[in-house]
Amino acid sequence: MDTEEMYELGLADAARGEPHPFYYQHYYHYRRGYDKARRQLRRPRVWEGGRTKRGWLLVATIICVIGIGSFIVLRSRAQPPTTTRTLVSAPTSVIATALPVRSPIFPTSTPAPTPAGIHIGGTARVSNTEGKVLRGRQQPNLKSPAQAAFKEGEQVRVLEGPVTADGYIWWRIEGAGGTGWSAQQSQEGAVWLQPLDM
Repeated sequence: MDTEEMYELGLADAARGEPHPFYYQHYYHYRRGYDKARRQLRRPRVWEGGRTKRGWLLVATIICVIGIGSFIVLRSRAQPPTTTRTLVSAPTSVIATALPVRSPIFPTSTPAPTPAGIHIGGTARVSNTEGKVLRGRQQPNLKSPAQAAFKEGEQVRVLEGPVTADGYIWWRIEGAGGTGWSAQQSQEGAVWLQPLDM
């Protein structure tokens, strides 16, 4: 027998379900035909039978749904939030009122409304401290360390100011207790630096 006949014989024995043991062990083409036919018989074809077809259709549907869901989620994450777009396209007056006004990081030298009489080069008297000292700080803010202490009734000279910070109006003053930035008055309205020359 030639190779083609051995191959055909292998296909025929596979259809019957019983191989010829001698041929299967000693003839390559017989074994090749037999194995090929057995694999095709074991594997159901996708286009045949309703169950297999429905299974593949279900798998394809699930993959599509997952893909579309992933696309929507990734696309929504890539877009900026709608509030940002609203603020950018809003008129300038709306933006100005919508954003909170923040105090500057560094104190400014913008003059604030002050009682008449306190000015650079003028003099003032420390008062209303209830017997305590008025602190003079390194910088015009509450976090700055104190470097001078002015007693109640002490006369001081005004060197710089005013600076508004931390809810106070600050003046840099010089007196017997040293030099430093002191608040002009308390938040309750008690005036600590009374002007002496109007």
